[in-house]
Amino acid sequence: MRRIIQVANGPQYDETYPLSQGVETETFVFANGMAFDNDTRTRMAEAVTIADETRIVMESIGSVLADAGATINDIVKTTVYLSERSYYDEMNSVYKTYWQPGQYPTRATVYVGIGSECRVEIDVVAVKGASR
Repeated sequence: MRRIIQVANGPQYDETYPLSQGVETETFVFANGMAFDNDTRTRMAEAVTIADETRIVMESIGSVLADAGATINDIVKTTVYLSERSYYDEMNSVYKTYWQPGQYPTRATVYVGIGSECRVEIDVVAVKGASR
């Protein structure tokens, strides 16, 4: 089984963007999030600060996971992409609030160019039922 996930509370990629919000399999959910506004093809207006942008991204990922019957606590691996190193502390201050201390997934953080003026992008792998 392979199912493409498309939720309202996520980046609304149209057919010009060859990617999905998430993909569900029997065991795994693969999801990504950006504070992307398809209408303007740039960062959402609500993503004023890095903290705002990180919250938007994490909430979007949570919605994708929920559509597949998973939760943030089922995430086992994340990759955080930041457009500048100086955003790390602010992103991290929000990111860490999504898990109990000591219960964080493994993570890599990479500094790269991110399209559409977005500054934070997060990619996750979740195992369904991992938190049960």
